[in-house]
This record gives sequence, C-alpha cells and structure tokens, in this order.
Amino acid sequence: MPLAHDTYWRFFPEHHQPTISFANTLKQYLSQFGTVYDTGQLIDCPEHSREARLLFQSMDVDVVILATVTYSTPDDVLLDLKRFPRPVILWNTQASTSIPADLDFDRWMLEHGVTGVPGITNLLERENMPYFLVSGHYSSESVRQALLTALQALGAFKRIWGSRIGMFGHLYPGMIDFGYDPTMMYTTFGVTTVPILDSVVLKAYREVSPEDTQALTETLTSKYTVDPDFKGQELTNSSRLALAMDRVATETGLDAATVYCQSMWQNPDIGVVPCIGVSLLEQKGVFFSCEGDVLTALCGLMLGGLSRQAIFTEIWANDFDNDQFLMGHSGQMNLSLFEGNTSSVRVSRHPWWNGCCGRGACLQVKMPAGQATLLGLSPIQGNRWRMIVSSCEVTDRDPTPLGAPNFFIRLNKPITQYLEDLGQIGAAHHLAMAYGDWTNHLKALAKLFQVEYRSI
Repeated sequence: MPLAHDTYWRFFPEHHQPTISFANTLKQYLSQFGTVYDTGQLIDCPEHSREARLLFQSMDVDVVILATVTYSTPDDVLLDLKRFPRPVILWNTQASTSIPADLDFDRWMLEHGVTGVPGITNLLERENMPYFLVSGHYSSESVRQALLTALQALGAFKRIWGSRIGMFGHLYPGMIDFGYDPTMMYTTFGVTTVPILDSVVLKAYREVSPEDTQALTETLTSKYTVDPDFKGQELTNSSRLALAMDRVATETGLDAATVYCQSMWQNPDIGVVPCIGVSLLEQKGVFFSCEGDVLTALCGLMLGGLSRQAIFTEIWANDFDNDQFLMGHSGQMNLSLFEGNTSSVRVSRHPWWNGCCGRGACLQVKMPAGQATLLGLSPIQGNRWRMIVSSCEVTDRDPTPLGAPNFFIRLNKPITQYLEDLGQIGAAHHLAMAYGDWTNHLKALAKLFQVEYRSI
C-alpha cells in the first residue's frame, strides 16, 4: 500500500506521477521476497484503501506493507487494516538516501513520508495491532535484512498456526512446570494437542512387517556406526518401533510431538526406548520433546520453522571452573544435523532404562561447535505467555562418556548469573535449541503471536 494523501493533488498535481513512479520502484524491489499485489494506484484516500483491502482479501495475502512514498494520514488505511487483520510492515523510506542543501519543495514531497509515520504507529499501538517498523532506503542492506527477518518469521508463523502436537503418553508425574491451558495455547498459537493412545502405538507396532523392519535396520547399520554389542532383538525392536511411530505421526498429521516413553519400554510387546524413532522423525521435520512437555515441543516448532534443525535439551550440570553448562536429555538427537557427517553418529544401547526387551537404541554424537539460540516458553499470570530467548555458544569440547548425547555451552554471562536470571523470569527446565542467531526472528515471531519476549 504506497501511502499518500489526495488533498495534495489538488494543489500540486505535478507531484502525482513522480510519486506513482517511486511506488512502482518499491514494488519491483519487494518482488525479490515474494508475490506483490497492489491496485496500481496510490493509497491516498479511504476508497483506494478499501479497493486494496478487497484485493488483498481475495488473494489471501500474508502481510500488508505500508510504504511511505510521500506524506499520508492514518485515517485512510486504519479501518481496512482492522477489517482484514494481517501482520503489517510499515516501511519508513523515501526516494533519496540523503537530503541536499538545495532541496526544493517539489523534491521534498518525495522525501516527506516520514512525517506520517508516527501517526500510523500511534494508532497501531493504540489498537494493539502487530506491526514491524522498517526504516531505511531500499538500497540499504540493513533494510533488506530487516524485511527478510520479518518475512521469515511470518513464514514460521504460518507453519505453526494450525499445527498439531501429538502427546505419546502423558506428562511426567510431578513436572508441573510444563503445565499449560490447551485452550489458551490454541487461541494464541493456533496449535492443537493430539493425544496418542498407547493402544494406537501398539497396533501400529504389531502391523509393521518384518521386511520393513529389516530394511530399516540395514539402513541404520550401513549409514551409522553401530556398537558391536548392540544387535539382535533389541536393535530389531528399535527399528520396528521407529516405523510404528512414523506411521502414527503420518496418519495423525503431526507437526511435532512429545513422548513419555515408559509405557513403551515397559510394554512386553515393545520393550525398548523410542529414541531412534524420535531421531528419525526429527530428521523428517517432526520435532520431539520428552516427558509430555508440549510447550517445548511448541518451541521446537518455532525454531524448526526457522532453522529446520531444532533439538530438545536441558541443563544437566554446572562446570563452574570453565563457566559452562553440560547440556543433554536422553537418547535422541535431530539426525539432520549430521547429514554431512554421518560418521560422527554412533548407535548404541541406551545406557539407563531397562525395558522388557532390553534397552533399545540410543545415539551418541559429537555436536558441532558454533553459535546457537535457546528458546523456552512459559504461561505467566494474566493468561499471557512469555517467550524466553538466549544466545549461546556450543563449545568445541568432547562430550562426557554418559552414553547419551551431551554437549557444553557457554553463555554471554557467568552461568551462575544466567541461572539466576532464568529462574527469576520463570522459565521451565526444558529448552529447544537451534544453531545460528535467531533472536531477531523470534522477537518478530513474538510480535506476530502477541506474546511477551524476554531475552537473557
């Protein structure tokens, strides 16, 4: 929506065509990000705004960009933005990158868009309508990055809204820091919780053919290093359970899930942990948390919508001398992280849980070093949500010999101070993590969902 104000054309008709030309330049620029719809005219009065809104509704656009091509007033567009609520990017821009000393009135009108910006932001804030303000000339790399960040966050928003999180089993008894209101989650994030009964998993498990089980077992043993003492029925049952979980996830239409696995490895028919099945599903893009933690599964959806390679973790121990946390959880890991380095993955017996048929498959890996982002999500007082985000560094340090995936991270502050801040902000004890700096994207995502964003 190239913003202008039709009152001016009666007094300065010669400004109309240059303003349209500038609007077309901005339209061409925006086409690098996706399909651009407009009415071919300036949005300089309520009628033109209405025509644009009807077009946008018919095309079901994802975002409305208000481009300040000259002076405008907010009353032209606000009612249509309310009637067709979509995320808004307000682009504070102009024709030139600088203002010359000999600026005349005619040229000034093309550098005049900023005058209307506070009027628009004032009303957007008063109406509690989510928006992003991007300031700068279209030739600026910072503008391209700001627009790209907002649009990537919008892409993640679309993937999350309407998604389904499966719950295999139930909440780990006593872990009530993961408690949540399913209705509140649905109305805020558009996410549905889908209970997966033990009987559904068992039925799928029994229907997996020996041929398919053998094929997956051979794939695992050829692609990854398998401990020599991990073979036979334990490995076969792990492959079979992985195929059963994949079938259930597909038939149920899951985008993410959480699993409380005791009902699987304590079942005499299955008798092993589901870690390899969880890891293979994460490789396909279905994020998994453990212990019935739906909220961290939602965090994995958020980070996975941005990076495609989110993992589930928690703080395991303090390394006070090196000012690092030992991180880990159980026996699963997102295998997509190791597609280019499968030799660093080892399949072994799970080190801890004795099931009815052994223990089952567990992964051991050396996590790559690099910058990463941690994400937690908590309900807070007043039926609101808090997104908790931290930047960290995965260190180039060998994992401990615990027999399950683990790694070390360093924060941007002492771990004692970080843990104190984490406690005061009300974070639960599970986290999702993804490599890269996703802080700005998550801040944008928090704005789209209209939840509180807190950085530690």
